[in-house]
Amino acid sequence: MRKTLFSTLVCIVFFTGLSSGQVFRFRNFGAENNLPSRVIYTISQSPDGYLWVGTTEGLARFDGFRFYPVVFPDSVSGRYPTASFTDSRGDTWFGCNDGTVFYLKKRSLRQVSLSNSSAVSAFFEDQGGFVYAVAQRKSVFRINPGKIDEVKEIHVMSDPVMLSACLDPSGELLLGTQENLLVCRITADSILIRDRIEGFDYSSIVTVNKLKGTQDFIIGTDGNGIFHLTKSAGGEYSISRFSGYPELEMLTVKNAMTDTDGNMWLSTSGSGAVKLVFSGPDGSMPGVQFFSRSSGLAGDNVSVIFQDAEKNIWLGFNGDGLSMLNNEAFQFFAPGKERDPKSIIHIGRSGSNYLLGTPAGFYTFNPPDGEAGPFVPFTGLSGKVEIASFFEDDENNIWIGTKGDGLYKRNSAGKTDRFFRSGDSGSDYIANICVAGENIWLSTLNGVIIVSKRTGTIKKTYNINTGLPHNSINQILVADDGSGYVATESDRLYRIDPDEGISSSGVPMYGRLLNKIISLARDKENNIWAATLGNGVFRCTPDSVQGISTSNGLLSNYAYSILSDREDQVWIGHERGFSVYSPGIGTTRTYTTDFAKGGSCNPNAIYESADGKIFIGTTEGLVMYDRSKDRKKETAPVNNINYIVINDVEYQYQPVFSFPYRKRYNIRINYTGISFSNPEEVYYSTFMKNYDDDWSPVSRTREASYSLRDGKYTFNLVSVNEDGLGQSDPLSFEINIKPPFWRAWWFVLSVTALVAGILIVIVRQREKAQKKIQEYLENELAARTRVVIKQKEEIELQNLEITDSINYARRIQSSILPDINKLREHFREAFIILQPRDIVSGDFYWFDKFDDERFILVCADSTGHGVPGAFMSMIGSTLLQDIVLRQRISRPSEILAMLDRQVFSTLNQNLETGVSNDGMDIVVCEFSLKNKYIRFASAMRPVIIVMGGEICYIKGNRSSVGGQSVLEKYFDDHEYYLNEGDTIYMFSDGLPDQFGGPEGKKMKIARLKNLLGEIWSLPVKEQEERLLKFYHDWKGDLDQVDDILFMGVKI
Repeated sequence: MRKTLFSTLVCIVFFTGLSSGQVFRFRNFGAENNLPSRVIYTISQSPDGYLWVGTTEGLARFDGFRFYPVVFPDSVSGRYPTASFTDSRGDTWFGCNDGTVFYLKKRSLRQVSLSNSSAVSAFFEDQGGFVYAVAQRKSVFRINPGKIDEVKEIHVMSDPVMLSACLDPSGELLLGTQENLLVCRITADSILIRDRIEGFDYSSIVTVNKLKGTQDFIIGTDGNGIFHLTKSAGGEYSISRFSGYPELEMLTVKNAMTDTDGNMWLSTSGSGAVKLVFSGPDGSMPGVQFFSRSSGLAGDNVSVIFQDAEKNIWLGFNGDGLSMLNNEAFQFFAPGKERDPKSIIHIGRSGSNYLLGTPAGFYTFNPPDGEAGPFVPFTGLSGKVEIASFFEDDENNIWIGTKGDGLYKRNSAGKTDRFFRSGDSGSDYIANICVAGENIWLSTLNGVIIVSKRTGTIKKTYNINTGLPHNSINQILVADDGSGYVATESDRLYRIDPDEGISSSGVPMYGRLLNKIISLARDKENNIWAATLGNGVFRCTPDSVQGISTSNGLLSNYAYSILSDREDQVWIGHERGFSVYSPGIGTTRTYTTDFAKGGSCNPNAIYESADGKIFIGTTEGLVMYDRSKDRKKETAPVNNINYIVINDVEYQYQPVFSFPYRKRYNIRINYTGISFSNPEEVYYSTFMKNYDDDWSPVSRTREASYSLRDGKYTFNLVSVNEDGLGQSDPLSFEINIKPPFWRAWWFVLSVTALVAGILIVIVRQREKAQKKIQEYLENELAARTRVVIKQKEEIELQNLEITDSINYARRIQSSILPDINKLREHFREAFIILQPRDIVSGDFYWFDKFDDERFILVCADSTGHGVPGAFMSMIGSTLLQDIVLRQRISRPSEILAMLDRQVFSTLNQNLETGVSNDGMDIVVCEFSLKNKYIRFASAMRPVIIVMGGEICYIKGNRSSVGGQSVLEKYFDDHEYYLNEGDTIYMFSDGLPDQFGGPEGKKMKIARLKNLLGEIWSLPVKEQEERLLKFYHDWKGDLDQVDDILFMGVKI
């Protein structure tokens, strides 16, 4: 046993010495979070998830964002908790400095009645469920949780000063006092001392904790360190030291806690926190870890340690507030001595260790030891020169790129020589190095240079003269096929193939700023990820580009380094932190470098080791992430209502609120889904029954406001964390606001009866008078009816003659319009919708084949509708027939110009008086039947073209054909090459101007564009049906306001 202890304690000293340089990611809390005091005595957690913190200024509960002060029921000042305890039922107990004890049940404190004025130092629970409160200078009080007022005082023989207590499974009570450890038995009326364990050098026994899974205990003392207490088979106790290790023998222990993994944590005064790692039934201890201010703690005077339900470790300080350690996955290392360089610009594997490169030299680093070797400075042949980049090859050579002095090579024996220098300062500024086979790719200020690894001579050079978009190259990412992707200023991804030259991707990277790519990475699917300055990052696949920015949760749009790890998570370095993006589920986690002295991530300084560790180089040192120490979140957020403000009065949560009638209640509900691990990444949705139509959109907002009238309402809250974990049922409470008395049933019934009586009297009087009036009116009505019938017959005869004339005009207009089957001979996928508002239409279409290669298609909207519009449509059709087929004009802009002049001439619209301003809005489209080329010109009407799935909206010229006389009119031609499946739509203003919908408003172009975006890929027959259905659904019972013409042609 002693040999085992000796060997394990050798590991303790070794581990302890190495831990001093590590900084962990602690979250620290203080006055900025509304913590009542920076002196902490107790920490506990209630079943509803709140953390309860006892300070010198009293109790406070914490939801992850803010501490809420809790007032004791009797409002006594100067009281503060000195001990807390959570029993097997999950209920929390607080013992105070004035001897009072309080019991927490559903967020409400209830005082336990006991006669005690001595500070409570400890609690424990027996196998029967009774809770015991240990009064420091008096007695032990047994409390029945089932009957809170049933308290029995149990005296301790010899009246010791009791500082700690622990109940052994055998029923023996271990009491820590000012000078020894008492072994006791609890009887009905007293506590009998069976034995006294000495040997603590009269040090106070401040904590007694049982080792998980063993029969042993750890004893913590005030100034005399810790002791190992063992119990023999015969029931005898003995203590021993972890001999030879003075660090553990001189600790001033304040508190101890055993975590769920069986490790014991000690809080100390002056030495921070100590984690004792135990394993096995013999209590062997393979490791010890010290945490102090230099490790990221808020201070070194730790008074209490606690582990919450999420397995976070909380540390309360005597004067420094509160710290939380979520896990030990993130660590920070500042290598070297105080004045040695700390900015890590490169991480890579070098032999059995790792290389940490700085602008002035490098370190070797061993992660298991947590130590860096001595700093190795670098001096170039031209004197002291700054390093820009590093690379390690398979032969253990270290390649060093400088800022203006070329490329150096340090071989495995440690000899450094200059390998390449061009003599041009831009080409000798080597921002990045990549060795692939016999090629060394150099990223410089003058482009990309490929150097022979064997001879050091230039093999090829690429810059703006050979096709690159910019000369300043930040990185080359070499692919498996030997080609290299270029990180530079560009809106596209450029690739260099040494055999085929430079090529670029077809899809651009759109951003708010000029796109400057700083770093590149490749994922397991061979997609390329580009980190940019100001535009976030882009994922580039062979046929698409996806942008990820702060709108997707990134910490910043300025990205300096990027890495896709073995689990397909993308790590992105920013100025004062980093983001981790999960492409599979689209979520992002962000981390600041506050725990790492606020360092900024250096460009391209990111690396994943063979065992999955992530290394990030910053301006202050190295951040390391060890995924094996990262606990997966298994606990869903616990939903809580922090407080409710109703008409400026704050209320605590309760299941039901009832209020008398008021015209309006303004209600503000503050809530939290408690998740201490990452409270900022909890998302909420709320629903107020009988007020909201649906659940609110998911957001991080933790407050909801309502303005309620009388009625019954139910507020519901759900929350999920970033991993999608949430409670199965929502948190709810009711709000009942009584209706006014005048809406009460008895009041309504009384008023109804009174009104009914009055109405009966009035009705009877009116019936008498009405009977006389009715006889007179009947006689007058009969005479008038005879006159009306005669007039109606005359009008119907006139209307029949007019309608017959208009129907004849419709037949004439229909005969002028070309047959749509002729259009479908040349375009199999085409449709025309023509719906006149009246019998005849002012909208018309015209088309004809110009020659073997060209086809002319016209969509026109004449002034007015009905008969006047029909006349204009026939004039337009006749003139178009003449212009296109007789005059042989096919260019759309020329057709419109000629049509404009002939409309003026035909209608004498150049006269000053006695003429109309009739004209038309018109689109003329010329199709090339062989090469899918179109050219169109438009007077006032827009054209919508769907090309490659994207909707293009092209406005027409701002002049009609005919109409107002204008000195000069211009009509522009628009030309496009289309592909198979592309579609062109032309239409009059009848459909966009149609009133309808829920609010009776115009349809407008925006809704029409959205509809076309949904149906463009359908066969044209289905498109026609969907358009007509949408039109009829939109119009509903309203009248058609104008003639409708809509034409579609799919190539």
